Amino acid sequence: MTAGLTAAAAINLVLVVLCLCVLVQSVRMDRRIRTLRDNNLGEAVFRLDRATQQARLVLDDLRCVLANDVAARAEGAAAAEALREELAMMVDIGNSVAERISDAASEAQAAEVAARSRSPRAAQIEAAEGAAGQASRASADALASARTTELSSRVFDILSAHVPRGSAVA
Repeated sequence: MTAGLTAAAAINLVLVVLCLCVLVQSVRMDRRIRTLRDNNLGEAVFRLDRATQQARLVLDDLRCVLANDVAARAEGAAAAEALREELAMMVDIGNSVAERISDAASEAQAAEVAARSRSPRAAQIEAAEGAAGQASRASADALASARTTELSSRVFDILSAHVPRGSAVA
């Protein structure tokens, strides 16, 4: 039985030591909480609030910059699409002019071959008709050339108006 009492006393002694350790730690924590409350809690809350406000301002600025950048890129894409359409039109005009030139060259060769095989009077009549046809083709070619020049100047105007000068993010 003395061994049983000794074990109970040892357990009680260990519990007393543990309670004293908890008491000392509680006193230390209470001092730190009082110091924090008295000195730095208000200042820490103020700094945290100010940092939060600055972060909101930065996020608002970032949203504005991104919105402007997206708008600028959309405008650039629209300008590029317009240029693509005008260039496609210019290529079509160039192809039609090339076809007319090719047709005129074929007709000239055919007329030359026919002129060699016909009488001089028939050759003069065909030459006069060919000259009239070439004059009408020349006026059509001049019109196509003027249209191409006009489209070229419009492309240049669009390029100079819509090319961004710098990045909106910078």
